[in-house]
Amino acid sequence: MPSPGFDTVARVTVEETIDAFTVGLAQHPSGEGGYLILQCALTPPDDQDAATDMHTYCLMDEQGAVHYGGIQRAELTGTTLRFRFHPDAAEELGIRTPERELALAIPPADSIRLRDGLHRVLTYGNPARRPKLAGI
Repeated sequence: MPSPGFDTVARVTVEETIDAFTVGLAQHPSGEGGYLILQCALTPPDDQDAATDMHTYCLMDEQGAVHYGGIQRAELTGTTLRFRFHPDAAEELGIRTPERELALAIPPADSIRLRDGLHRVLTYGNPARRPKLAGI
């Protein structure tokens, strides 16, 4: 997970590339500093994805940590994004506690894009690995 000082999201990106759909959360408007990327494939998972336990969304941070799945609950309000991480994901991403709250310092239009993007990523793949969602 982004550095311990990453407690405010100042930039959101939501992009679809040739092979992935990505939601990026960054600490600074420039995109520098702490960040968390949530990503899913554009095509449904196949047997190989299931065999390697990669049949869900992916989390990546600025430290290079990668974890498939791992969010138990995600909640979006007008000014806050809260995640509850599975203990394995918290360990992999270097999160001290499984609960993480991020203040949103983004324009209203970005909040809508964030909500829609998070819904698409977090509902991808294996239903058993999907988090509980609130406001998303």
